[in-house]
Amino acid sequence: MNTANVMNSIIGVNKAIITSTILAISFILLVGPISMTMNVFATANTANQGIGQSQSSTQLGVCVSGDGTLFSCNNLNAQNQQNSGNNAAAQSGGDDDDDDDDDGGNTANQGIGQAQSSAQNALCVSGTGTFVSCNNLNAQNQQNSGSNALAQQGGSGSGANIANQAIGQAQSSTQNSGVASGGSTTGSGNNVNEQTQNNSGNNAAAQSGGSGSGGNTANQGIGQSQTSNQNSGVVSGGSTTGSGNNVNEQTQNNSGNNAAAQSGGSGSGGNTANQGIGQSQTSNQNSGVVSGGNTAGSGNNVNTQTQNNTGNNAAAQQ
Repeated sequence: MNTANVMNSIIGVNKAIITSTILAISFILLVGPISMTMNVFATANTANQGIGQSQSSTQLGVCVSGDGTLFSCNNLNAQNQQNSGNNAAAQSGGDDDDDDDDDGGNTANQGIGQAQSSAQNALCVSGTGTFVSCNNLNAQNQQNSGSNALAQQGGSGSGANIANQAIGQAQSSTQNSGVASGGSTTGSGNNVNEQTQNNSGNNAAAQSGGSGSGGNTANQGIGQSQTSNQNSGVVSGGSTTGSGNNVNEQTQNNSGNNAAAQSGGSGSGGNTANQGIGQSQTSNQNSGVVSGGNTAGSGNNVNTQTQNNTGNNAAAQQ
């Protein structure tokens, strides 16, 4: 395979990596525990292995007061996920035994997925002042050092050796705050969101001896996705000091690699490797402030997004 073909393949993979990652996470959460099955007619080896972590939070705070609202209706959410577990599979001798070479082979589907979702809504209506109320605070953290490791040997037939491996991290946050006050709205109606993703897990596949129409096929992806939506609205008869602000910070760090070694792929399929690493961040911020007094330190949107990748796509085909 020449350099141009390799680059075209990688570009195509990167365009689809985020979609593939979300699909991989859905697969992981559905598969759940490890299962190993054997087709008694074709003596095919099939391994479906998944490690999944999922967290979801919904918070609603409503305050209606004829007087002041002090330290009320604040939503605080903290989500933390850590995984160091690995998916490891070894498959040997998956052959077709019905003499027509129409199926068989080794197939492995391995996934590690982490998903976090948070929805926060706060509403304050106060006849006088609103002080440090109806604020939304969200912190989401995902750490993965687990790897997908696979060794396949001797897969024959139309299926040959097939490896589907994915590591995915997804975070979603929605924050809505509304404050209506007859007096001042000091330190109220603010949204603060912090999302962090760290992955050092690898996708590693070694395939040998894949023969038949399928040959050796490796599909490997690492994806990180973060989404934040923040909306704040403040209406005050007095000042709106330090109110109606949106602050968002998103960080993604990946040092995981996609590595594939393929040897001996014969037949019409030969050796095929599709590898991609993708990072995606989305932030939407809206703030509105109406004040009968001053608006010091109010209605500000602050967004910080950071992506760091040192992971590699490496393939050896012989």
